[in-house]
Amino acid sequence: MGKGVSRMNKRTGTRAGVMAPILPDELIVREDALQWLLTCAGQEQQAEECLLKEITAKGENFYKCSMKSVEISGCSFHDCDFEKASFVDVLFRGCDFSGSRLTDCYFHRCAFLSVKGVGADFHESLFKEVRMEDSVFSYANFSGTSWESAVLNGCDLQESYLEECRLKKTELNRVKLNRANLFGTALRGLDLRGCEIEGILISDEKKELAGVVVDLYQAAELARLMGLVIR
Repeated sequence: MGKGVSRMNKRTGTRAGVMAPILPDELIVREDALQWLLTCAGQEQQAEECLLKEITAKGENFYKCSMKSVEISGCSFHDCDFEKASFVDVLFRGCDFSGSRLTDCYFHRCAFLSVKGVGADFHESLFKEVRMEDSVFSYANFSGTSWESAVLNGCDLQESYLEECRLKKTELNRVKLNRANLFGTALRGLDLRGCEIEGILISDEKKELAGVVVDLYQAAELARLMGLVIR
């Protein structure tokens, strides 16, 4: 196992494997982080092997920015534009992306730890080998996103939009999906035991539920969606 993976394990506390971003043993600390990141985005230069801390940005344009082997810690990006951005081996720790636009983005081997993205727009983005831990994405838009080898633990996706999503080898543990819109998203093979699913929105045909794994309590909730009366 390479040093990058070992370093990542110490930083995140997560086990080794595809869910851990690969970071170098030493990261360059950018003191002028916001201006430097804006310059990289504007000149289409990749930001790599650096630590970005305590950035406060509002309404900034990071269109098509590219990051590789970067840790972003304690930063706030409110109402910012990250459309078509690329994030490879990026660790997001304690960041806030509420109200920001992250549409058509590429996330590969990224970890989101205690991240907030209330009302953020991620539609049409790709999440590959991504781990999300204890993060809040209520009211966020994930419609049309693709998820491959992704794990979500203890996350809040209440009243989020998850329409027409494509899920492959995706795992949800203790995720709040209350009143989330799952229209057109096939849940076959997904184990939702331990998740909260009250009031989820699906199609009239209920085709999204085919093959989903639930517990008895959740089955009763889904039965109500289907108009069944359990006595």
